[in-house]
Formats: sequence, structure tokens, C-alpha cells
Amino acid sequence: MTRPCKCGECAFFKNEDANGYGHCIITLNQYRCDDLCKFKEDHMSDVETLRALHHYQKWRRGGNGRPPHPFVIGQTIDNAIRTLRRITKDTPKF
Repeated sequence: MTRPCKCGECAFFKNEDANGYGHCIITLNQYRCDDLCKFKEDHMSDVETLRALHHYQKWRRGGNGRPPHPFVIGQTIDNAIRTLRRITKDTPKF
């Protein structure tokens, strides 16, 4: 398993100021650059998962910027699979 990243290492951490605070474009919250990733403790919501997958796909298709940290992408994929399994479990079988 990949070690959790710090916010300052993440490609989703934007607009860092002189005090080390910046904006996470996945959670839409403010964090400090030396904070550990929020997703180490909490699961992503479905909206956060979609947001992260969208940005990752844009980067993968030739977008500018740094590649997303493997920890965040791993958490995103895990949550997407968890959500898909939950949806398919709840649908009626014909």
C-alpha cells in the first residue's frame, strides 16, 4: 500500500499561500500543506470520488500539471469500486 501523502505533495492542492494553507479541489476545503491526506482516515463521498476521477482523467488525457499522488488515486478507485458494488447489489436480478 502506498503511504498517505501530505497535502502539499498532492496535485489536487491548489492556491497555497505564504503560511502554507491551500485549497483541496476534491474536498473543497482549506488545509495546511503539511497535513496528512484527509482520505487516510475518512472514505471519500461519491461526489468527491467523481471529482477526483474527473481531474485524474483530464490529467491522463494530456492535461497540464503534476500527476496525482498514487495514494489519492488508489483511494478514489477503491471508493468507486465500493460504490459500484453497492449499486449492483441493490438492483433486482432478472
